[in-house]
Amino acid sequence: MTFSSLDPDIQWNLVDVGTDEAWNYTQGRTSIVVAVIDSGIDFTHPDLVNQSWKNSDEVAENGKDDDGNGYVDDITGWDFRDDDNDPSPGHRHGTFVAGLIAADDDNHISVGIAPNIRLMALRFLDNQNRFGGGDWDMFIEAMDYAMNNGADIIQLSIQADGVPPESFHTAVKRAYNKSIAIISVTGNNQDDVTYPGRYSEVIAVSATTKDREIATFSSPGEENEICAPGFNVSSIYPNKWTPQTGSGTSFAAPLVCGAVALMLSLNNTLSVETIRSILHETSIDLGTTGKDPIFGYGLLNVSAALQKVVMEHNNGTTNIPFETTTTTSSNDTVVFDVFSGFWVLILLFYKRKWRKSSK
Repeated sequence: MTFSSLDPDIQWNLVDVGTDEAWNYTQGRTSIVVAVIDSGIDFTHPDLVNQSWKNSDEVAENGKDDDGNGYVDDITGWDFRDDDNDPSPGHRHGTFVAGLIAADDDNHISVGIAPNIRLMALRFLDNQNRFGGGDWDMFIEAMDYAMNNGADIIQLSIQADGVPPESFHTAVKRAYNKSIAIISVTGNNQDDVTYPGRYSEVIAVSATTKDREIATFSSPGEENEICAPGFNVSSIYPNKWTPQTGSGTSFAAPLVCGAVALMLSLNNTLSVETIRSILHETSIDLGTTGKDPIFGYGLLNVSAALQKVVMEHNNGTTNIPFETTTTTSSNDTVVFDVFSGFWVLILLFYKRKWRKSSK
């Protein structure tokens, strides 16, 4: 599915970061997987029904752990809160985040920044969208599940009130060392950037308004890397068939997460540090010149980021081989380089001609 334009009144946040222009490069590949560790995702919603990651090594509802990963019938992810295979939402927060990343507008309700990628649902937060001091082992398990089951990116619209145990930081480092990009928030109404966004391995995102001012709730700090719209932005709720509005750094980070998914859709060999450098160098500087604690390096500019991937890492083309062979579908939307396509046709012509002459 392709989307040619955005409504500047409803999807102003996507327009503000250059999504219209970015979609000239790609709207994402189905092979790119974002693990959303949150309060669960409503995959029955019309704009998310096609967006779930599918564990192809598992047979649905046969009561067996077919792939031997320690989880039975984990087709779309796992509910770590209730310890079952149904990561449906206990709170609307996770679905709102998921919609900002990858809603596909099938029902003309909402569209995400990367509508053709796939989402792995990992429910961790409780029905009040919270977690407690005794839940860190559960959080670590969710992080490791994402790492071990094919996630390219981990989205954490989560803030901790204190310092996590070192065992959690070790889990973050495990994912980072496997070249998984981890996107989190600077936090809301705090004096400093909160964990896990405070870790050096994590990309911390602050929130801006429609006027490109910092949102009053957005936490500042030296760890803040980049900002994105997060005040009065539209997405979807479970069981709601009209656009809903929300504010928070939780809803700024998914735009950066989706932008990274689009970058990896063009070239999945990019390292986390390369991704960071591209985001920093292409951002729109706001506030004090250069990086600052309020806006980080500046406002996300996804179109410029994708252009940089194409020109500096893909030799000017969007049509490059991936690190591993993947199966794609007709929903994959990538604009192919005309010059490369021309030479492919020439090669096919001569291959066919050779076959005829060899008979």
